[in-house]
Amino acid sequence: MDSEREEKQVGGVRLRNLNFILIVPALILCFLLLFATYRARVEYSRLQEATERYIGSQQDVSAMQAASDYLTEQVRVFAVTGDPAAMDRYFEEVNVTRRRDDALAAMNEYLAGTETYGYLNQALAVSNELMQRELYAMRLAAAGFGLGDDRLAPEVLAVTLSGEDAGLTDNAQRQKARDMVFDDVYQNYRARIAENTALCSAALIDGTQASQNASAGKVSRLFGMHQLLVTALILLVCGLVLATSRLMINPLGSAVEHIRRHEELPLRGSYEMRYLARTYNELREQNTQDRQKLSYEASHDALTGLLNRAAFEKARQQYSHENVAMLLIDVDKFKTFNDTYGHDVGDRILQKVAGLLQHSFRSEDFVCRIGGDEFAVIMLHAGKSLEGLVRGKIDALNATLGAPEDGLPPASLSVGVAFGDRDDPTDDIFKDADTALYYTKEHGRRGVSFY
Repeated sequence: MDSEREEKQVGGVRLRNLNFILIVPALILCFLLLFATYRARVEYSRLQEATERYIGSQQDVSAMQAASDYLTEQVRVFAVTGDPAAMDRYFEEVNVTRRRDDALAAMNEYLAGTETYGYLNQALAVSNELMQRELYAMRLAAAGFGLGDDRLAPEVLAVTLSGEDAGLTDNAQRQKARDMVFDDVYQNYRARIAENTALCSAALIDGTQASQNASAGKVSRLFGMHQLLVTALILLVCGLVLATSRLMINPLGSAVEHIRRHEELPLRGSYEMRYLARTYNELREQNTQDRQKLSYEASHDALTGLLNRAAFEKARQQYSHENVAMLLIDVDKFKTFNDTYGHDVGDRILQKVAGLLQHSFRSEDFVCRIGGDEFAVIMLHAGKSLEGLVRGKIDALNATLGAPEDGLPPASLSVGVAFGDRDDPTDDIFKDADTALYYTKEHGRRGVSFY
C-alpha cells in the first residue's frame, strides 16, 4: 500500500513496462538503471553518515567548551567566596562527570589522527595546563579564607604555596587568588581554549562540505551513466525513440543542467527518473538545511540566540578600524540571581537582556553574548557624536530591567563604551571599552561610562 501511494506521488511511466518490446536488451538496461539507483541510495546513506558524524563531533566540541567554562565558573566562585561547595563541584566535573575527557574520547573513535581531533586535543591540553593555575589559586584562596586541610580536595592539598605567597596576609592571599582567575594571563588561556574549539568546529564544517561535494560528484556521474544507457536504448529500439526521449533523454538533460546550476531537479520523465530526482532534491534540501543549521550553531549562543564569542571576535577583527562604537555590558551582580533564585531565573534574565539589546540596537549592529553574563555590541557607522543616544538607550534598558512586569527580579546593567573616534585611544578599542566598563562598576554600577 505504501509503495502504491509512493508511486502515485512520484508519477511517471515505469521502464519495466517496455520489457515486452525491448526484451533482453531492455531487461539489461533496466537492471543497469536500477543499479545506478541503488548506487545513488548508497551515496545518500554515506552522506547521512557524514552528517551524523559531524553532529556528534560538534556536540563533543560544545561539551569541551562547556566543561571548560564550567570549571572557570566554579574556580572563580571559590576564589571570590571561599565556598567549599564550589571546589567540590569543580572536582566533580574533573574526576566524575569528565565531559572534557569523554568528548575527546568520543571524537577519537572516528577522527583520530585528523586535524580536527588535533584541535580538540590541544584545547584539552591548554585546559589541563590552566588547571595548574586554578589549583594554585584555590590553594591560595583556601589559605586566605582560613579553610582547614580537611575541607580541601586532595588535588588542592597537594599544592605547595611559595614562601612569598604563604607569608601574605589573609586579605592579600584572597586578592591574589582572585587576580589569578581574572587576570589577562587567565583570560589568555581561556581564549586559547576557545580558539582551538572554534578551529575544531571550522575543520568539522570543512570536512563535512568536502564529503558532500564528493557525494554530489558521484551523483553527477550516475546521471551520466543514465545518459549512456538511454542512448543505447534508442539504438536498440528505433521505434521507441519518441517514447524514450520523453521518458529519459529530456529529463536527464534537464537534470544535468539543473545540477550544474545547483538548482532543484524537476520531477519529469519516467518513474525511475522522477524517483532519482526526488531523492536528489531531498538530499539537496537536507544538505542545505544542515549547512544552514551548522553555520548558525557555530556563530550563535544557544541560550539567547545572540551572536556568540567566536562571531564577536570575527566582527571585531573585521571592523576594528571602522567608524564603530564598542559597548561592553555586564549584568550587575548576576551571581546573586543564580544563588538566590536559581539558574532558571538567571537564564531567563539573560534571555530578557538579550531580547532588550536586540530591540534597542539596529539590525546592522552586532549584538553578542561573549561570556556568562557578559554582552557586547558593535555599532557600525557610530562616532562619539552619538554618545547621548547611546546613554539614552542604556538608561532606557536599565529603567525597563529595574521595573520588571514579567515576574523576574529587578536587574541592571553596567556598560563601558569606546568610540572609534575617541580621544586619546589605545591601540585596542575593546580594551578601552573594558576600561570604561570597569569605571562604571567602580562608581556604583547601573549606568554607562565612555572612554
